Amino acid sequence: MLGRDGEIALLESLLRHAAEGRGGGVILQGEPGIGKTALLSHAEERAAGFLVLRAVSAEPESDLAYATLHQLLFPVLGRAGGLPGPQAQALDVLFGRAHGAPPDPFLVALSTLSALSLLAGDQPVLCVVDDAHWADQPTLKTLAFVARRLTDEPVALVLAARADEGHGAGLPDLRRVPLMGLDQESARALLAERHGERRLTGGEESRLLAVTGGNPLALVELAGQPIPPEGTPEPPAMTDELRRSFLARVRARHAGSLPLLQLIAAGGSGGLDGFERAAASLRVDTGPLHRAELDDLLSYDGTRLVFRHPLIRSAIYHSAAADRRAAIHRALAAAFDGPADQHRRAWHLGQAAVGPDEQVAGQLERSAEQAASRGGPAAAMAALARAAELTADARRRGRRLWTAAHAALHGGFTAKATELLDRAEREPRLDEADRIPLAVMRAVVAEFAGSPEDALALLRPWIPQVLRLDRRRFAPTVAMYGDLGTRAGTPEVWPDLAARLDGIPLDPHDPQDAVLLLLRHAGQARTGQKPATAPQDGAAPQDGAGPQDGAGPQDGPGPQGGAAPWDGAALEALADPILMTMAGSVLRGLGEHEPGRRLYREAGRFARASGSLGALAWNLEYQAADELARGRLGLAEAHAEEGYQFATEVGQPSTACRNRGLLALCAAVRGRPEAAELATGVLAEASDLRLADAMTCAWRALGLIELAAGRYREAVRHLEAAGTWDTGEPADLVMGVVPDLVEALVRAGEHDRAAAATARYERWRRHTASPEAAALAARCRALLSTGESADGHFARSLRLHATAGSTLEHARTRLLLGEQLRRDRRRSQAQEHLRGAAGTFRRIGALAWEDRVLGELRAAGERGRVPRGDGPSGERSARPHETGALSPLTPQELRITLAVGEGLTNREIAAQLFLSPRTVDYHLRKVFQKTAVTSRAELMRLVLAERPA
Repeated sequence: MLGRDGEIALLESLLRHAAEGRGGGVILQGEPGIGKTALLSHAEERAAGFLVLRAVSAEPESDLAYATLHQLLFPVLGRAGGLPGPQAQALDVLFGRAHGAPPDPFLVALSTLSALSLLAGDQPVLCVVDDAHWADQPTLKTLAFVARRLTDEPVALVLAARADEGHGAGLPDLRRVPLMGLDQESARALLAERHGERRLTGGEESRLLAVTGGNPLALVELAGQPIPPEGTPEPPAMTDELRRSFLARVRARHAGSLPLLQLIAAGGSGGLDGFERAAASLRVDTGPLHRAELDDLLSYDGTRLVFRHPLIRSAIYHSAAADRRAAIHRALAAAFDGPADQHRRAWHLGQAAVGPDEQVAGQLERSAEQAASRGGPAAAMAALARAAELTADARRRGRRLWTAAHAALHGGFTAKATELLDRAEREPRLDEADRIPLAVMRAVVAEFAGSPEDALALLRPWIPQVLRLDRRRFAPTVAMYGDLGTRAGTPEVWPDLAARLDGIPLDPHDPQDAVLLLLRHAGQARTGQKPATAPQDGAAPQDGAGPQDGAGPQDGPGPQGGAAPWDGAALEALADPILMTMAGSVLRGLGEHEPGRRLYREAGRFARASGSLGALAWNLEYQAADELARGRLGLAEAHAEEGYQFATEVGQPSTACRNRGLLALCAAVRGRPEAAELATGVLAEASDLRLADAMTCAWRALGLIELAAGRYREAVRHLEAAGTWDTGEPADLVMGVVPDLVEALVRAGEHDRAAAATARYERWRRHTASPEAAALAARCRALLSTGESADGHFARSLRLHATAGSTLEHARTRLLLGEQLRRDRRRSQAQEHLRGAAGTFRRIGALAWEDRVLGELRAAGERGRVPRGDGPSGERSARPHETGALSPLTPQELRITLAVGEGLTNREIAAQLFLSPRTVDYHLRKVFQKTAVTSRAELMRLVLAERPA
């Protein structure tokens, strides 16, 4: 441990904090031989009182899904009793102990976190993974998931990895500790310690230090070898020379056992029986194993035979000629013939093949299916890619390539997926049924990680073919086409959809056909082919609230005034969370808010139950936008923050950016000081990604900040930047900004421009049955009117708001009406509406708008001090008032609290939110403090009282 004082202090601090319940992790990075393994051993020695779990990753197993996780968890899995049923089942299926549905990678990750948390209940846990650069990708993703959630766990995670070999350990939440070469003093002390019998001269020491870069292993191994003369170019660390050095040492001591060692090196960690069978077929003597002659190179724990040092294994494996390695792999494939070894057998056969071999390719393809069923997309990807290389038939090869690309995309390997798609598209014999999934996968990559415009361009040419070929199979593709049209601000997509779906006989009771009927209906509504139920120009204001006010029916007749052409039960029978989310979005656009909301929620539940965080991150964006539109800012923030976190984890930068945009919008409405900076950051990122929807959201956030502060011309500048207002067809994407723009223009004295914007909004509003759009249109007209006309429009707007359930916009309309009444010197009426708006803004946490309305109340002659909060002098009280008791909670605390309200236990909440039970318990204690409740039952009653349906 010479020269490693700083690293030792860091590891000991990590262990000390973990013992105190504040876990964390580090990853030691450096070249081979730099001392990573020695530091890991030191950490194990200092982990007194810890349960130590250890794994050593190996290159031949880097494509075997969860091979490293198996080493880490399997020996203690029996001690982690009490896992929730789905989590226990996931690990049992993963490790071959049970049969069942394919576990999603994120369900496996959550199960691992829960298992470690349970083990840590008895004693702190130290997880050590050596050579993590050779760890399989599913294990690395699992460890990344765990690393992000160790703050409240007595668990320490210490990994060692090379920075430039293998897969690379992509664990951004672990502190990286780069290991440099030893300084001259430490190197000299190491050489004296290891080679005291042969002292090097000063010149030899200097040259050795130069050619090794201070690498401790290289120093020790090369100290007895001839040193290249001065002037020889310095080799990089761990060059072939060092590998040959390892092999020379092996040959010097175990020359006769080299064939046996090559066999074991090719096999990776495995049982002794399998190696015995393979050795017998190759006529290789296994006597040295039984005589313990190889114990300096190998270790055996009764179940697995492994090399003590991976570099020795690498040197031995590559010492065999190519034909010899092929023979070894064939022997190993024959030896691993049990039902649980099919993936390993297929992998060895694939390594042994030297040309096209359909039989082996077929086995690899079946192996990939098995890997996918156990949540191993990386292993499936590798198997399918190798199967494609062994496939002679061009059409079959292309299908295997795009299937490999699908596995890569599922596993989050975007670059590899793109490479495989490129190769598949070069195959000349793919038919339409093969090329459509290629285009869809490219569009999905663009949707999640790029631009919706690019995704739309990829899908558009294939829409006629998918409808002709198999409309039900490709219903998600058609729905994605419409959704991308909205995201990209391309309204012509919807009339195109309406025209293409017109005349196709669709079964309203079939879930996929019901989605297509819904899309056709939405396209027709947007093009004015059928009358919308929303009120038209000139409709007289009426008392009461009902369909005549533009409130579209919620669960009965469809939005066009008659029975819905689709079957609602069929839509609710959908099981694809992404398709359900898109269908919910279309329903909301037709004014069917509650059915759409139900689909959003069910889609989220499906995604959580299956551990599909990619779909969940995408779904949460829609849920957040829905809650924001309803003025439920706490829930909107909770959804958007969780969506951002998950999108970041699964590599969806575009989805992450959109969720951040919604967070910026929430911050703007709440009047938080960081809102402008957050929105500006989103704007820059969205501009780079060409995300029109996220840019619109960011511009609106900036505009609302100025609008609430009364800086109207600045508000106009930001809001006009969100879209083109004077030409072109109305686009859903920018129409949501128009009511804000009209208010800013009117207050800035730009009445003509405000009237033009209102007219454009009216044209768009006629194609939607949303009562909220009708309410906002009436508000715009009110702002442009005077006297009794303005009163009538305001009254109509308020009635429609009441049916739509948009608390925030309802309060904003009351504020604007109060301002108008004050200017007309009707102070008593003004105060009534302004007080109501102030109470709503305060209840939902819209502090920026509360400040504005309180100023208006003072101007309206409100007597006494206008209350700013709930305390005796207007200050914010420590105990929130009854109608806003959940408002002080953080988004994470709010998510947990709402789950308590659904009657879930801490373990069930942990499984749903991808946390550990201990973290849930920690946050619940904070919730009890903030809400001043003393029991879980009381908290459940509070949630039921506050949470609207």
